[in-house]
Amino acid sequence: MRRFLVGMQLTLGYVLTLIVTAVRRISRRPPRPSWSIGDEARATFLRRFWRRLHALPPVARRREIDSVPVLIPTALLRTTRRRGQMAGVPVTWVSLRGPSEPRLVLYVHGGAFTVGSSHMVRDLLARLALASRCRVLSVDYRLAPEHPWPAALEDLRAVWRGALVDHAPKQVVLAGDSAGGNLALALLCTLRDAGEPLPAGAVLFSPWVDLRCRAASFTTNADADFLDVVASRRDATGYAGGRDLADPALSPLEANLAGLPPLYLQAGGAELLRDDVEALASRARAADVHVALDVWDDQVHDFQTFGALSSASLAAIARAGEAVQVFVPVLKMARS
Repeated sequence: MRRFLVGMQLTLGYVLTLIVTAVRRISRRPPRPSWSIGDEARATFLRRFWRRLHALPPVARRREIDSVPVLIPTALLRTTRRRGQMAGVPVTWVSLRGPSEPRLVLYVHGGAFTVGSSHMVRDLLARLALASRCRVLSVDYRLAPEHPWPAALEDLRAVWRGALVDHAPKQVVLAGDSAGGNLALALLCTLRDAGEPLPAGAVLFSPWVDLRCRAASFTTNADADFLDVVASRRDATGYAGGRDLADPALSPLEANLAGLPPLYLQAGGAELLRDDVEALASRARAADVHVALDVWDDQVHDFQTFGALSSASLAAIARAGEAVQVFVPVLKMARS
């Protein structure tokens, strides 16, 4: 009941923000002229919501963010969700209602390492399953600050190994958003360094690859994105557990990227992390890693989670699904 009431409150708050934004358009230009009313309203609503979240203790923050409703659940109705465990780690399987191909997307959710769950990104998981025609396995890793580094990475590695019981490494594509993108890259580097098989590729939405939060876009996009640099650095410190934030294990932008599988990266042109994602693409190319990068102008952080409320989100997920199919073509799925 409490989740329902919180969800209703958030829905009404978003609708009110849309109305207020439309009224303001009459008297002034939006902060970014190319934004639609929906773009501006989402950024305003998310900025207020995210700042309110960071005023709460971690447990209440997680409960609040999991209460956010999916306003247009068409993708959820076309897929199935099943909770379970793998190697002792909570996971969620998302499957198509019809036949799916024997490929797997191993997904790592974002949330600044401190919040988030498979439930929070349930609409994105469903849409990614539909776009890629694959089953999606989402990992609910342990969260900071109660469980600092390397707890989340250990959970992800355990699920990766569990997934290999039924899938060849080259049948699996890693995917993740924000902090989840950080963990996906960290796993790739860990597997490479250990001489273990690597997945076919990785699809990363706005990966948080430098926990020092020092790129120029943290300043230039501060008035557009809903993320807050002070809160981000606080969450990064809690995740690091006393380690130097420049450590490549925490900030993969500083890691040796040679030998990694192909990467498909997405970023929003109006987000704080934009410059770091672009720098990651440049560093990976310099290390002879095949990289494709799409930047959606004027989109904020994690815009891929907006689902049917945003045409940019739908286009981005469609592109991600195409990338999965390029990484693991149907004719090359034989187990080896």
